[in-house]
Amino acid sequence: MVLEQQQKAFFDLFGFLYLPGLFVDKIEEISRHFDALFEDNPEDVIEWVHEFHDNRMRRFISAVTEKDAYIADLIRDQRIAEIAGCLLGKGYSFTGSDASIYDCGTRFHQDGHSVKDDSRNIKMALYLDPIDSASGAIRLIPGSHHRGDTFSGILNRDLFLGGDKLGLETEDVPATVLPSNPGDLVLWDYRILHATSYGGNQRRMLALEFSHA
Repeated sequence: MVLEQQQKAFFDLFGFLYLPGLFVDKIEEISRHFDALFEDNPEDVIEWVHEFHDNRMRRFISAVTEKDAYIADLIRDQRIAEIAGCLLGKGYSFTGSDASIYDCGTRFHQDGHSVKDDSRNIKMALYLDPIDSASGAIRLIPGSHHRGDTFSGILNRDLFLGGDKLGLETEDVPATVLPSNPGDLVLWDYRILHATSYGGNQRRMLALEFSHA
């Protein structure tokens, strides 16, 4: 699957893409291997409670491609490889993976606040449960990955670094919400500001990360 030029331009401008049904053929097997990771590697499960998650629990396992051969093969899946190559160019690198079970929402944050301003990067996410705006679908502020511009700077000052300076609940911040069904692929630039709402569920997400300096 090669992305259309318009899709690449959309990602470059707004910082995310939503590709419905792209992995519907593999999602049951991915889900089975995801669950097995937590069953077979209890010593690797990190239980993380953080203020950005409203002090609720996120359980996760890092470097899951090193623990499960089936998940590792996803990196070489033609769909993944062609999307990464199209958006990042030749010579991109696979930089990490994790399997997470979120029993929490997340405040607006960046995944890559420590990456260089001029680096190109992608987080690809496969949600293994149906989610919508009330149950943990990702909320993204389009274009907030463009570091160095005035809008991005104000957002970081008043929304991310400023915490509750605006006095807005997560649901009240203007953002694009991407409901997802198992088999959909959602991807975003590390630097984009994003959040989720807690819906009383435990949502599962497999993440694969890629970058190009």
